[in-house]
Order: sequence, then structure tokens, then C-alpha cells
Amino acid sequence: MTLSACGENTDQPTSSNSDKNQSQKVTVTFWHTMGKTNQELLQTMIKAFNDKYPDIEIKESSAAGGYEDLQTLILKNVSTHNLPTMAFCYPDHVAQYLESGNGGIVTDLQDFINDPELGFKVEEGSHKNDAGKTLSGVDDFVPTFWEEGCNYQKSGVYSVPFAKSTEALFYNKDVFDANGWEVPKTWDQMWALCQTIRETYSEDEVVAPLGYDSDSNLFISLCQQMGIPYTSATGDHYLFDNPQAKAMVRDLKTKYDKKYFITKGSSGNNTYTSSKFTSGEILMSIGSTGGTQYNGTQNFEVGVAEVPAYDLNSPAIISQGPSICIFNDASKEEQRAAWQFYKFISSAENSTKYAVSTGYQPVRLSSYETETYKDFSHETTNLMNKVASLSSSLLDSYFNSPVFVGSATARKEVGSLVTSVLLGSKSVDDAFTQALSNCVNS
Repeated sequence: MTLSACGENTDQPTSSNSDKNQSQKVTVTFWHTMGKTNQELLQTMIKAFNDKYPDIEIKESSAAGGYEDLQTLILKNVSTHNLPTMAFCYPDHVAQYLESGNGGIVTDLQDFINDPELGFKVEEGSHKNDAGKTLSGVDDFVPTFWEEGCNYQKSGVYSVPFAKSTEALFYNKDVFDANGWEVPKTWDQMWALCQTIRETYSEDEVVAPLGYDSDSNLFISLCQQMGIPYTSATGDHYLFDNPQAKAMVRDLKTKYDKKYFITKGSSGNNTYTSSKFTSGEILMSIGSTGGTQYNGTQNFEVGVAEVPAYDLNSPAIISQGPSICIFNDASKEEQRAAWQFYKFISSAENSTKYAVSTGYQPVRLSSYETETYKDFSHETTNLMNKVASLSSSLLDSYFNSPVFVGSATARKEVGSLVTSVLLGSKSVDDAFTQALSNCVNS
């Protein structure tokens, strides 16, 4: 997760139940993981929402920690029914929510989507396709982003996209220009460049040419790009313990030992590689576009490019970032009010506003056609603009990993697997065996 996912509030958020019967207004409690800057933007949207819906009160709270901490807090509160009306989520979390409580704790949103009054409206976001037909509602969302919330083991729509991010390659453009280096587009080109940098700069000058901010994403993305089995939504879920994946990790270990790259997990104190990048210790860093601000610096000009592909004809870029779910414990009135609020903050206008302010991507296709986003993404004066331009070109390259109860554990375990092998604390075989055992026995 990016640093921008960290909450500022160390207190447990208040639940919808604690506010019931205290006001004539319908109260919606919203738990999220926004830091101060993004939270202030949300509060501005809430004020605008209140002008339109004065009978609905939105109480937002930033839970301490990141997405996994929020999931843990929610699961702890299932038995006490101290749950919010709505919350940030990742699909891995929702898969577990669907198995929690008495038949699941999250609401199927399909009825809201189909409702003639509560469903999506054209004015909330629409665009024309290549044939000139106006598309709105579900068809106005970026397909990969929307499909994420429909691919659970249980039929229905249990999460909806709020803001999405991907990964980008941030690089020291000053050093690249000075040496005449081309930005690598494939992993073969990347490793060749890393060898050149290693031969050009000592370890005192450059700790490593490349940093990768997520050990888990490194493993998962390479599996997707190389066609290596990772997980499956059905049958034997955990497929990553296979010869191809082991060969891939052995190759990574060889390159790590040559000082070609480091990861967050293998760096000192589990430090984000973006920190080493901005300090000049490494020359490239692959990290979340949602954390673009952490890759910016006044020390040198930062360039941004697509993450290298194994095969340029089959690009595969990871899709991440928060979605929203609504909980069954809330009353029908609270659920309807939460849905209205979701529609408001995910409209083309507000999705654009959130994107240009944070580095995340809009979730609606119509947002990319607004003059605001066009002007923003075409501008090249700062890093946020450059990332917006890049992200807009990647919409057809995103992928989602299979979702099931245990998919969050798989993500965590393959990241730990990579870290332990790189650091030499486990052999490749032992690391895979332990990771698989932890998944199966979780």
C-alpha cells in the first residue's frame, strides 16, 4: 500500500448504530483510510452533498493504519454489530466479508443499480462510444474497475470503485539524460540497463539502480506477464508453488545479488523505495501512482513511464486502489443514503476532482473526457500531470487477480516469500513451501 493510504486518526471510528435515533436526519458513517490531505478533499465533497441532500448526514472517519488495518477492525466488530454504513475495501477483504456473520455482512448493490429512482443517472456521467452511442451508468465505468466488484464467489455486486491506481516507473531524468540512457520498456531492457548502471556507478554512489515498492506486486505482476499460475478463483486456489514461479524467483535473487535492484521488503527498516529514490540512492523506483507525491523531489527532474513488460504485445499492469462496500447492519434508509453518497462522490465531476488532486485515477470513462482532466493530463509541468497522462493510456492493460476467501493471504505470503529469498533467510524451495502452508492453514 502507498503511504497515502495511511490514516491520521488513531481512534476507532464511530459506527452507524451509535448515531441511530439521535437525529431526524439519516446518518451515514463512512470508514476510510485517507490521510489528512485527501480527507480534507472528501470533507469538501460532503459539504456539497449536504447542499443537495440536507436530510442525510455523512460522518466520515479515518481508521488508524492502512487497508488491512481497516479490514481487521471491521472483522473484529462483526460480533458486536459496531459496523459503519459504508467503508473503503479491497476485493480480497470483501470476499471474507461475504463469509462473515450470518450469511455475509455486505450488501448486494444490484438492487440499487437497477432501481429506476436510485440507479445511475446520465447526468452523473456519460460518454459516447466509437459508434456515437451515449453510454452511462455501469457502462460509463472503466470496465476493469467495475468488474472487480462483480467477480466474487457469490453472485451480485458487493463493491464499487471509488478511486484507482496502478504502478508506474519513476526515474531520475537528469541522470538518464546525462548518460543518454533510454527508458526500458521490457524487463530484458531493464536488466541490461541495471547492469550498465552497476558498471557505471559504485555502490556508494548508487545503492541499486532500481527499487520496487511492493514485493507482492512484483511477484504477482511478473506471474501475470509471464503466464505463470498464481491463484485461481475456483478449485485449488493456491497455484503459485510451481516450477515456473520458482525459476522466476531464483532469477530475481540472482539479479538482487548483483545489486541490480532492491524492494521495500529487502531494504533497511522496510523502507519504501520511493524514499531512496528521492534521496538519490537509487535511480528508478516502481511504485503506486496513488503515491505519486512521494516520488516527487526538487533534487532532480522526475520522469515517469509504464512499468516494463515481459512481452510488449501482452502488457499487464496491476489495478489497485480503494473500492466501497455497504454493510447489512445499516437500516434500509441508511443503505439508500450511503448509495446516494457513493453516486455523488463517484460522479464524473467528483471522480475527476479527486483524481487531479491526489494522483489516483478517475473510475468513470466520462471523467477522462472532461476538459478539466484533459487539460490536467496534457500539461507536463509537474509529476501529477505526467502520471495522469500515463495512466490514461493504460486503461486497456489493467488486470485483476482472482478473488476468494484467502486471496489476501496469498498476496501477503508471496510478498514475504520474495523478501525472504532476496535476503537469503530462506531457500527458494523452503520459502515456497512455507508460503503455501501458511495459505492453506490460514
